[in-house]
Amino acid sequence: MKAKSPEADPDCDDNRIQRRARIALAAVCEPGEAGLANLIDMTSPTATVASLLAGRRTLVRVPRAEAIGRRLAALDLAALIDRGEEIGARVVLPGDPQWPGRLADLGAHRPLAVWCWGEANPRLHTVRSVAIVGARACTRYGEWVARDWAAQLASEQLSVISGGAYGIDAAAHRGALAVEGVTICVVAGGVDMAYPRGHEGLFAEIVERGVILSEAPLGETVRRRRFLTRNRLIAALANATCVVEAARRSGSARTASSAAEMNRPVLAVPGPVTSETSQGTHRLIHDGIATLAADVNDVRTAIDGMFVSPDPADGPDAVSASMREVLDVLPSSQTSSAGLRLEDVAVRSGALAPIALEQLECAERMGLVERRGTDGWVFRATLQRDGRV
Repeated sequence: MKAKSPEADPDCDDNRIQRRARIALAAVCEPGEAGLANLIDMTSPTATVASLLAGRRTLVRVPRAEAIGRRLAALDLAALIDRGEEIGARVVLPGDPQWPGRLADLGAHRPLAVWCWGEANPRLHTVRSVAIVGARACTRYGEWVARDWAAQLASEQLSVISGGAYGIDAAAHRGALAVEGVTICVVAGGVDMAYPRGHEGLFAEIVERGVILSEAPLGETVRRRRFLTRNRLIAALANATCVVEAARRSGSARTASSAAEMNRPVLAVPGPVTSETSQGTHRLIHDGIATLAADVNDVRTAIDGMFVSPDPADGPDAVSASMREVLDVLPSSQTSSAGLRLEDVAVRSGALAPIALEQLECAERMGLVERRGTDGWVFRATLQRDGRV
């Protein structure tokens, strides 16, 4: 990319060029690059590209600015975009209809963009979701728990999120696919660079019926450090994280810690005290990071107001996808006395205020929400043992 490229014009007001500039920045930075997302928001993608190519000092400190500038200069943006079109992958940016809004909870380390390959809508299918993660070298017990629980939850229209690795991750993906559910695979390299290679068949199934998602651009090979940065995405995308088996020090434990830092529910499955693959889950419970998951109902309960499974008597469309997006942002009646104002519901859900109000009033008639004061809303559903409202 040259300094005279349209994407490096700080005065550009063309949305298409601004979009290309953001894609370029996402392609050359490390996931969660400190300061870069804030700099883009304070200026613009094209102004940021111009500053980095020129090596200028910026208002917001970007520690690796010089390295990013060199990578920008060497980037063939047109070839990258063409590669995505060739395989059917897409780039999703903040503000796009498919952008998962809860990624904003990653703060200064939020992603600039995500590459997606597959049919599933990452925003829609993370509204009701659970991350199931764990050890690569898992036991048969752990593999069974991951697969069985994933199948049960996916059959109730929860999306199952994991990392595509051997062991627990693969079992969770396969459990969801076995019941024709949706699964989201968050990978550390490019979505077109299958890793591990032994999972090429599994990844093909996920592309067909779910989505593979990554911060890394197309063609990017896996790097060890990106597994850790990848794990924070898994935690951010899911309503709750369940660790099935994990060693005392593991990537799964880091996923759990990231989820806890964002105030997401974390669960851990107990196992034999003699098992190395249960030491990590037991430590998470002992340290108060996770609650004990005795069965799959504990996962349902942890999702609380975010879990909506209407009774079959209400009909398949009783709780629509658009209503779920609105319900997802509401606090529960047990945790909030004032509720959430309509204006805030609209902002957090991404719905227009009149549409959000219509969905809330419909949900109120169904007994799923209640008003607090003049303009407060809370989720009031009580989960039964079978997971239904």
